[in-house]
Amino acid sequence: MKPFRFGAMTYWTHIPPSKWIKTVQHIERLGYSTIFQADHFDTRAYDPIVLLSSAASVTENLNIGTLVFDVDYRHPIILAKTAAALHLLSGGRFEFGIGAGWDIRDYNWSGIFFDKPTVRIKRLDEALTIIRSMWTHETTTFEGKHYKIKQMVKAGELPEGEHPKIMIGGGGKKLLSVAGKHADIVGIQWPIPGGSFNRDSILETSFNKVKERIGWVKESARKSRRNLDDIEYQMLFPHPQITNDPEPIFVDLAKNYGISVDDMKGCPQWLIGSSEEIIDKLKMIRKETGISYMVFGPQNVESFNLFADEVMRGLN
Repeated sequence: MKPFRFGAMTYWTHIPPSKWIKTVQHIERLGYSTIFQADHFDTRAYDPIVLLSSAASVTENLNIGTLVFDVDYRHPIILAKTAAALHLLSGGRFEFGIGAGWDIRDYNWSGIFFDKPTVRIKRLDEALTIIRSMWTHETTTFEGKHYKIKQMVKAGELPEGEHPKIMIGGGGKKLLSVAGKHADIVGIQWPIPGGSFNRDSILETSFNKVKERIGWVKESARKSRRNLDDIEYQMLFPHPQITNDPEPIFVDLAKNYGISVDDMKGCPQWLIGSSEEIIDKLKMIRKETGISYMVFGPQNVESFNLFADEVMRGLN
C-alpha cells in the first residue's frame, strides 16, 4: 500500500484573496501535501491559475493542484503552457488535474455547449495527447476530431524526462479508462452524468462500486502497457465533519437526497464522525481499495486545523 497523502481542497471554504497567502502558508505548516483549487465560474471561485501561482511563490514544500481544470474552458495549447509554467515556477510541485467537465451551471452561464459525456471525454483524450506531446517534443502536430495542431512549439523548457503529474478524477467507465491511459493520479469519485449532483450519484458510490471503478482504471492501464504501481489513487471528501454525534447529520443528508440513512452511510465519500471513526474509515478505504491520497474539502478553514490535529497525525 502507498503511504497516506493529504490534500486541502479550498473551493468550499471561500477564502478571500486578502487572506489567501496566509492561509496557504498555514496549510503548509499543518503538514498537508497539496493545496487544491477548483475551476468554476461562480463568483467566489477565483481563477485557479492566479491563486496557485501565488501559492507556489510563498511556499517551499506544499504541492499545488487543480481539482480540476475543465477541458472545455481552455484550449489544450493554453493548458499545456499553463501547466509547464506552474511546474517550473513551483520547482516541480504542480499536480495538473483536468477533467471532461460536469457542472451544468458553468455551461449555462457561459454559453459553452454542454456536449454529451462521450464527446467531452473524447475531447479530453485528444487534449491530453496534445498536452503530453507539447511537454516532451520540440514541435507537435496532431489532427483529431476536436483539435488540429500544426507544428506547435514546445510548451516550455521542462527538464528532460520531467513534466507535471497528470490527475484525472471521475466515476464513469469511459472517463476512468482515459485516466488509466494518461493519469499519474486517479481520483475515484461519484458519477455526475447529468451535470448536477443528485441521489443517484450517492447510490452509485458504494465500496463495491469504488472497487469496480478502480478495476476499470487498471484494465485501461494494462492495455496501455503501463506499470500499475505508478498510479496513485485519490478520493475527495466534500464537507467532512468531525463530530461525536454524526447520526443527525446523516439523517438530514438522507432526507435531502431522498435515500435511506444506511445508503448514505454506505457512501465512502461522506467523512462524518469522531476522529477515531474517521481514522478507522480512512484506513479501511486504503486497505480495501488502495486509495491513499485523501483530500479534505471542508466548508471552513478551521476544519483544516482539526483534520490535521485529530486525523492526519493519527495516520502518519
